[in-house]
Amino acid sequence: MSFKPIGKVVNFADEETMELLALWKEAVSEVELNKHNKASSYIFEDYTHYIVVHDPLEMEFSPKRDEWNKRFCRETGVSVVKLVKHDNNKLYFEGLFAANNSSVYGILPYTEFDHPEASYPSQGMGKLKKTVLSEVVPFIKGKNILDVGCGLGAGSLEIARQHHASSVLGVDLHEGMIRQCSFNAEIYNIDNASFETANVYELPYEHDKFDTVTCFFMLHHLDDIPEALEEIKRVLADGGKVFAAEPLNHHHGEKREGKDWVRLFEDAEFSAESRNISRAAFIQATIEK
Repeated sequence: MSFKPIGKVVNFADEETMELLALWKEAVSEVELNKHNKASSYIFEDYTHYIVVHDPLEMEFSPKRDEWNKRFCRETGVSVVKLVKHDNNKLYFEGLFAANNSSVYGILPYTEFDHPEASYPSQGMGKLKKTVLSEVVPFIKGKNILDVGCGLGAGSLEIARQHHASSVLGVDLHEGMIRQCSFNAEIYNIDNASFETANVYELPYEHDKFDTVTCFFMLHHLDDIPEALEEIKRVLADGGKVFAAEPLNHHHGEKREGKDWVRLFEDAEFSAESRNISRAAFIQATIEK
């Protein structure tokens, strides 16, 4: 690239986590400008979104994701991002698709996030998650809440944001994701959410530790759902609740409806009920020990 860098990216993206590119729409990255550059010189009062030109990803997605390859993996990377905040020579953007330490070559104001019919990234699942979270999160209660399979932490942070008296712990298998979750929480100044690497089949927590467990759009990825529910039951206090949501038209392996998820929870000795929210099954389950 013939342009001169104006700064570099700071985040916790690596090749493994960038494979889940759609999740990075919710992640925060820092752009640290070069010495003597001021963040305020790139920010315009009437704009919430910006185009950031940066180094391409050193990877290739599958042919069915060729639009992603064109935008991020060829001669350059171009991200449409949302401004979170800025301070001195640092800017913080949501949705920057660039790896840690990538060079940044330009930051331009943008008037529209993306065309609603754009093929990149698929907005269906993202919209569904937001629909479910907006309806469900206000009713989640508990002093100690465990969010299993938290991904990049959007659900955990929203629970913590709406329930200041709760302590929210998000767990996921990928260390890079967990580090990014913690970074997001720090940038958003959310101090009642924390994140740890953990396996749902072997949660490193004592019996009856949590009042509430949430698992949004993750159970259908598991090879052994009954085993995971047994482990969730172990760490859940007597009378504790599970709030789960699973897509109805997106699945890995067996396709399940709400009644199928209720049966799985009941087989694990939960009392459960389900209702549909848009194209998702929302399950509420209670355990009496």
